[in-house]
Amino acid sequence: MTDSDDDKTRYRPPKRPVKKDDRTRIAPPRRSPDSDDATRIAGSKKPAVPRDDLTRIRPVTRPPQDDGATRIAPPRTIPPVQDASAPQAAVPSGVRRPLEANSASQSGVLKNRFILEEVLGAGGMGMVYKARDLLKVEAQDKDPYIAIKVLSEEFKTHPEAFISLQRESRKSQRIAHPNIVNVHDFDRDGDIVFMTMEYMEGMSLDKLIQRYKSTGLPTDDAWAILKGMCAALQHAHNENIVHSDFKPGNVFVTSKGITKVFDFGIARAVAQAQFQEAPVDDRTIFDAGTLGALTPAYASLEMLQGHVPDVRDDVFALACVIYEMFAGVHPFNKTPADEAERLRLKPERIAVMTKRQWRVLEKALAFRRENRVESVDALYEGLTAVYAPAYKAIAVGLLVLLSLATLYIFFKPEPKSVSADDIRSEVEIQIRLDYAREKLADLLKRPEFSSAWEAQLLDAMKILHDLLPQEDDWLQQQAAMIYDLYLKKITETREARKFDRSAELIRNASAYTQDNTRLMQEAALLEQAVAAEKERRRQLAAQQSTRDEAAVEQAVEAKQKTQFEVALENVNEQMVCTSRLNMRNVATAVDKLKTIDRRRYQQTENTIVAKLAACIADIGRAFPERATEAQKYAQRIFPDNSVIAAITIQSRDPCDRSLAGLGGRGKRGVCRDKLAGAGSGPEMVVVPSGSGMKAFAIGKYEVTIGELNVFCKDSGKCQPVTGRNQDLPVTNVSLDTVEAYMRWLSKKADQRYRLPSANEWFYAAKARTGKMDANRNCKVNTRGIAKGDQLLSASAGGQNEWGLVNHVGNAREFAFDQGRRVVVMGGSYKLSLEQCTISTKESHNGSADNVTGFRLLRELKE
Repeated sequence: MTDSDDDKTRYRPPKRPVKKDDRTRIAPPRRSPDSDDATRIAGSKKPAVPRDDLTRIRPVTRPPQDDGATRIAPPRTIPPVQDASAPQAAVPSGVRRPLEANSASQSGVLKNRFILEEVLGAGGMGMVYKARDLLKVEAQDKDPYIAIKVLSEEFKTHPEAFISLQRESRKSQRIAHPNIVNVHDFDRDGDIVFMTMEYMEGMSLDKLIQRYKSTGLPTDDAWAILKGMCAALQHAHNENIVHSDFKPGNVFVTSKGITKVFDFGIARAVAQAQFQEAPVDDRTIFDAGTLGALTPAYASLEMLQGHVPDVRDDVFALACVIYEMFAGVHPFNKTPADEAERLRLKPERIAVMTKRQWRVLEKALAFRRENRVESVDALYEGLTAVYAPAYKAIAVGLLVLLSLATLYIFFKPEPKSVSADDIRSEVEIQIRLDYAREKLADLLKRPEFSSAWEAQLLDAMKILHDLLPQEDDWLQQQAAMIYDLYLKKITETREARKFDRSAELIRNASAYTQDNTRLMQEAALLEQAVAAEKERRRQLAAQQSTRDEAAVEQAVEAKQKTQFEVALENVNEQMVCTSRLNMRNVATAVDKLKTIDRRRYQQTENTIVAKLAACIADIGRAFPERATEAQKYAQRIFPDNSVIAAITIQSRDPCDRSLAGLGGRGKRGVCRDKLAGAGSGPEMVVVPSGSGMKAFAIGKYEVTIGELNVFCKDSGKCQPVTGRNQDLPVTNVSLDTVEAYMRWLSKKADQRYRLPSANEWFYAAKARTGKMDANRNCKVNTRGIAKGDQLLSASAGGQNEWGLVNHVGNAREFAFDQGRRVVVMGGSYKLSLEQCTISTKESHNGSADNVTGFRLLRELKE
């Protein structure tokens, strides 16, 4: 392999002599206990936190005289502290976990393996502990310590977010690198979810920058840290992973002088919050439901605008960090990129850099991607290449070492690809398993044996079969229980002479057993019952045809009566009400009855029609399509019959009460009405009854411009809005237009739509917990973080427990208070975050304005 100057496959360190007497460099700390060197990298003193804080797991501290490495010390509450030496985030003080919630929280021990000895820090994701690994102790490992982050309660309400975290942590193992903090694994102990990672001593880069904020870091140390950061980022980019939240708080310099970048592998899955003492404008904006993360002061313009992450976004963030290291201040004074571009801010040139170096760094700080340095490698080359001519001998030696490292990278075995089965963890399986078990238990409480019930039961069992081993005792017990229920139902339908339904149940029951002996017996019994019924009918017919010929003349009238009754019985038998009527057989039986005695038929027709109509209506409750076809056929048998024509078959309500409270679980918990000739209505969620209220359906989102435009085009009662994002909530609309839209929607859907009352709106918005989206679209403007002042898409933001989105903030929403007084609920994007709550309610005159929209309530039919 040749040593060429244009080799872009490796990093080139700055090629310059190192002065032995340079006192400005950050050196690894001496181990002296009484060292007072304030400039070395070391853990900061830890301010105490009140001892009565019950939001934290109580760690176990080792006794002063620890003569047994494997001994678990008795639990003792220690003051939770924050330590800048921990490159992790932790639980904010507002998230509470009672000590009695889990045994691990009382003993300070997780999984009977990890002893929590010291609190290192706290932030947006969880509490961080220094922990002793008993397996390492048993193996006599010289360094038995790891860092453990116990994730906050927020992750319990987002199981899919936790699963994504676990999958991404597997990626961090695949991109192992000396300059990347290693995340070991995710696990849980009872209801406590935690992650393990390597434990380090040292200081985060943001603390170093704060220490040297007036002058910038010592030059040699800044170049050494720069090299480590670039190596970590470029390695991740080569693995197609973009950090997306790079900042000084995500860089750590160990006590041995090694630079570590952390959160790789999970940067795209979570937002790491900075320690509690970090400035507000350095904190990551975090939403566990959507897994969105960025820090405005270091985010590129494209990241702030929601574009797909690109390596050039990391280049911008890295350039900001490099500027801070050398200058001691942020290049744009922590102003976000979009605002800095609008104000045309330009960073001042760094005095210690040459013109060539400054041009490269200035290009990396470009607001637009197309004007930015294309990669971290190119940025590093541009900043360090200027030193090459002056120190040729040193450069040759370094290039040889780098070439050997590159050869190792090129020729080391490729890591085996990780399959989906490998990635799916025990915790993910447990989450899905719990859901399937709950669903199965609910279904078995009410064995309806309707088509929908059977389909849901089969789906739940399929999921359990996928997640549990085939020989699992509990699973076999459930299958046996279901099988017994089917056998009882088969016997019941056979004895009721519902032969078609009995045959259908036999087929469906075969999915729950591997031994079909009983089902074969039931099939044989069913066949015998059908044959016996046919024989009975034949004997009846035979009995009528073999009357004593001697009494024929005397019994003509009686014989006619008997034939009519036999035919009438046949009509009744054809109308035995099962899930599907054979209308052709009904027509044949009715025609036969007419030909025997038309006069008597006319006397019985009303009874026959009434029975048939009742059966069709009964079928319509479960199978509206079948009932509709039966009604059409019945009208051909009994033309112009008002009773048949009056049969009301209600189509199945998509917003059935069975969906109550499930709107937050995904698409299966959301419903939409079909609109005659106009597509579908708004997405709705069903709110369960409670607090003196009946269950009702309400819009999952605020009504959008696109949805109202459908009404405008179809009815001609308003002008469609053009030139705007169709997914934005509709505003600038009067109450009169809203009511016209509701009347049109009610007619098209054959349902009753209206505005909610203030009490109904509040009940739906509060749900069970009353929690609000922390990132709701309300006005925030503090220390470089600005939100609000404009509408967002109706579907943006988090949802409450029942599935409502943007009910607080964005557009305030019309409702009716007592006495039909018009009010607006929930606040808008122009209100401050403190005023923007579920309880926010204001009077309104019903006229159009640019901050008021609406969501609709749909009543459920009894």
